Amino acid sequence: MKFGQSPKKQWRSSQELGSQFNPLSKTLNRLMVLDYVWGQLIGNKSRFWVLQAVKKDTLYVQVKASVAKNELIGRRREIIRELNKHFESPWIKHIEII
Repeated sequence: MKFGQSPKKQWRSSQELGSQFNPLSKTLNRLMVLDYVWGQLIGNKSRFWVLQAVKKDTLYVQVKASVAKNELIGRRREIIRELNKHFESPWIKHIEII
């Protein structure tokens, strides 16, 4: 530290740290919740339905078998509804199959 320069602010709690990086921490928290809930909701179908990306309000899911693709198409609305229960406001609106 140079003479006359004020010292760097030290964080005293994780909440202070979170407030400094609020947009990033919110996004990371939502992604972590999404990843966990996806795994719980999908269960053993995770071998066939792989969550690849999220862009704005759309989930991109890679499907490894045509039968699994048909099932995902049929359960799309139910999955979106179940995922959105875990967020403050509805986030996911579409599921795209790749």
